Amino acid sequence: MDFTKVVNKRHSVRQFTSQPVATDIIKEIVTVAQRTPSWVNSQPWQVYCARGTVLQKIKDAYRKADQTGQASQPDLPVMSRKEWAPRTQANMKQWRHGIVHHFPDFDEAHAAMTTASAELYNSPVILYVTVPQAAPDWSIFDAGAFAQTLMLAAANRGIASIPTYNSVRFPRILHRLLNIPADERIIIGVSLGYPADQPINHYHSQRVPLSTVLHFS
Repeated sequence: MDFTKVVNKRHSVRQFTSQPVATDIIKEIVTVAQRTPSWVNSQPWQVYCARGTVLQKIKDAYRKADQTGQASQPDLPVMSRKEWAPRTQANMKQWRHGIVHHFPDFDEAHAAMTTASAELYNSPVILYVTVPQAAPDWSIFDAGAFAQTLMLAAANRGIASIPTYNSVRFPRILHRLLNIPADERIIIGVSLGYPADQPINHYHSQRVPLSTVLHFS
């Protein structure tokens, strides 16, 4: 597929069907992503594939953690959205406004988002990307670049995706169920699968004008 078409085709899908993603396709997607550049060719990423019974155990453990009021403890720190820079807050508000008005009413939009998030989007596959604890913060940039290449490779094969904070909220659960070594830092979970025909998947977020992003001296 033409590269520009791949980039424009990919968008975050928040509800997947139960159709599995073939192992060969997963291997192909990760192989392509391995071409991602990294600082001094460090290639700091590791990928842990959760699917089937193991993924269901993760979903069940997350649900139990939420029901018992356990606080999330992601490996990357988070901050209140109110503390973000004004221009990024504006982008987030526009996104929420777009999502809400994509549905007939606010309650339906809120219910759809909440349910999808709680079920980890019914993902048939989540690829967890990690970097070593003994790595500079630059490795986080490398992992992000790797994840983006991975998602574009997936889109090129007709596979939808979404990278989520929600999937990495409880790293202790992931270390235990995915046998992730204690010296690995869990950066992001990328859900892969085939999009369900649901209103939530028909929404495509907007992008700000180029003039507000690109600056020439």
